[in-house]
Amino acid sequence: MEPEAKFGGLTIDLAGLGKVSLTHILAQTTETTIYFITHPGVVVKIFDLDCGKPGEISYGPFTRFSLELANFEDIMKIEPLSRFVPAYYGANVNYEKHYAYIAMEYLPGQDLQTWCDQAAVAEYPAEWVEEFKQYIYEALAIMTQFHRHGIILVDFKPDNIIRLHQRGIKFVDLGAFFTPRHQRVTEKFVYSATPDYSELIIDASNIETGLPLTQASDVFSVGVALFEMATGSSRLEIDANTADEILKKPAIYKFRDSQIRDMWHSFPHLKELLPQVELQLKERRILFAEVWHLLKAYVAGQVPDWEQMTQEQHDQIILATGTTFILEQLPEKLQWLAGPIAQSTVLRSIRLKNVTDLMKLLENPAPDAAREDAASNCMVVQYIRDMERPVHFIQQLNTWETRFNPKTAHWNLAAHLVYGQLSDNAVFTFLKQVHADPYGHRFYVIVGDLEADDYQDTKLTLGHLRDDHFAWLG
Repeated sequence: MEPEAKFGGLTIDLAGLGKVSLTHILAQTTETTIYFITHPGVVVKIFDLDCGKPGEISYGPFTRFSLELANFEDIMKIEPLSRFVPAYYGANVNYEKHYAYIAMEYLPGQDLQTWCDQAAVAEYPAEWVEEFKQYIYEALAIMTQFHRHGIILVDFKPDNIIRLHQRGIKFVDLGAFFTPRHQRVTEKFVYSATPDYSELIIDASNIETGLPLTQASDVFSVGVALFEMATGSSRLEIDANTADEILKKPAIYKFRDSQIRDMWHSFPHLKELLPQVELQLKERRILFAEVWHLLKAYVAGQVPDWEQMTQEQHDQIILATGTTFILEQLPEKLQWLAGPIAQSTVLRSIRLKNVTDLMKLLENPAPDAAREDAASNCMVVQYIRDMERPVHFIQQLNTWETRFNPKTAHWNLAAHLVYGQLSDNAVFTFLKQVHADPYGHRFYVIVGDLEADDYQDTKLTLGHLRDDHFAWLG
């Protein structure tokens, strides 16, 4: 059934676009609704500020609007990041009619969770699995770009990752980001993460004491997101007998439950979203933020001579046991995700330290012949060398980052990959198309500006192809 369009027909004035009207709903949550408008290519995210009291607005949605707007404005100033989020078209608050809005680019595509759910129905075709690896790897590569600029995404989840129809990835829903602006006043940061994808007890405590969030928070969110994309659930199922056995030993979970109750006291709205461990055990569905604490206590009581073992041995047993626990819940064709999920969500003392380490577990190396050929015969590699830039990225090439050009019988490199190596110089790197294959892929070589292909009212450069996943350089 079509959701109720409370603000349908509303007219707003957007700078550069003029007066536009909200039409039908694209997506909806409890506090926000995204509408299509009468101008193509743009959508408007409405924050419902109605609290039922005359002359007052709802504080929660207004705070989330303010956070998302500030983050949008921050990211729009950083060119390497702005290309990975929707373009921004303006925002405003209407106190009289109790709403706020942010206008942004409409991204023609599909969120990763929906895409994965459809693949599950088709039993994960082999070609889909390879494409899945590519999109996950690319999403993490984008995340590392945010980290380089001091931004922690905080609430990374598959619903907020859009797989564009023309290939490529963009992130939406920027309200939870922890930015350099927050580093200076960490204790004033409004922490608003989804319990399933975060370690609320740890992060909220750190924020309260002025400790900034780190990559550990994003690594954890990625691990949960990978599990949800593979299973359709963000929580782990636990065997009924094991759950009942743990329930008979309250010492295992009572302290965590007391910490969860403290969270309820500070954030009453979490009572439904963050159940006590006791209830999670009874429901046989455990949050990732709790499962490793349970596992550590449970294993300690099951393994002989536990007290005589070293901390390293403890860590190895906990990680191995948790990896098996996760693997058993994954579909057969995606069981290779068990290790990355476990190493991303395990206790912080054992966890992967950064997203780059996680990417190494998910890479799909290109054939040796492709890497060797690119290193020796690819013109663009020599071009990068001539600019005195490193080319060691060739040794980490993935299968989706290189493509064979049948016309030259040599391997070419993805344009978006090369753009990342050249950055500012990309707009001065002129290109000419030399071949196209039947699948829509186009192959280019570097030329002088006079020889370059025409592009709109200028000459074609690598900057124009930075997000083109069908463009290859030889």
